Amino acid sequence: MDISLFIPDLRQICLDAGEAIMQVYQSDDFNVQAKGDDSPVTAADLAAHAIIEQGLLALNPTIPQLSEESTEIAFAERRDWSLFWCIDPLDGTKEFIRRNDEFTVNIALIQDGKPILGIIHLPPAGVTYWGGERIGAWKQESDGSIHSIQSRPLGTELIVTASRRHGQEQNDKLLLELKNQFERVENLASGSSLKMCLIAEGKADLYPRLFPTSEWDTAAAQAIVEAAGGKLVDADTLQPLTYNQRESLINPFFYVVGDQDFPLQALNSAGK
Repeated sequence: MDISLFIPDLRQICLDAGEAIMQVYQSDDFNVQAKGDDSPVTAADLAAHAIIEQGLLALNPTIPQLSEESTEIAFAERRDWSLFWCIDPLDGTKEFIRRNDEFTVNIALIQDGKPILGIIHLPPAGVTYWGGERIGAWKQESDGSIHSIQSRPLGTELIVTASRRHGQEQNDKLLLELKNQFERVENLASGSSLKMCLIAEGKADLYPRLFPTSEWDTAAAQAIVEAAGGKLVDADTLQPLTYNQRESLINPFFYVVGDQDFPLQALNSAGK
């Protein structure tokens, strides 16, 4: 399968979903509701979900979809999927509600538990990232220009990107230990999957996530980060995250690093 053939259509699907999101974003009423797990959902989440669902069906009706807004699919059904789309129509709903521009559209193609293609679109900035197996990692700027991106090797300065809202206590402990190992440690807070995009394009070195996430939060970013030369791994096993391998869709805690040779064992020791 030549996954590069999906890219033009996926970019357009993301643009269409992004336009629908921005229409709500620029309105006075987001129609915020609480889901069963008390997380918020807005009119923008649902509008983007509908556009992506129909767009992917038109692209290839044989590939099933797992979206944050369609999680009622039982594991007994989805465990037989060897190929499927993993979707977060609006990653960073809380950032969206707070109007801080740090939210994205995430679509990943998963094959045998591994993300082989990912695309992330940032609607407020009109920027899109994508990457996957054998196609490298790419970024389209707001002016339409496209260039390849690559994570950076680890140096004497460590730039850490972290969540604005989750796991601060654990991250603070980790950073305190890391300050002894680098000349300078800078903390770069960001929302949604943008944190992982910063690593993919060489603007940050480490994203420790020591707080729960779901599979659609990481799938697209993992494909992009890996295509850019980095990795996203389980914080305990230090192995790449896998998808749709169990009933729960909650990820283990994880680390994202730009350098394949990042001393993850030392990182684990620092966090304990």
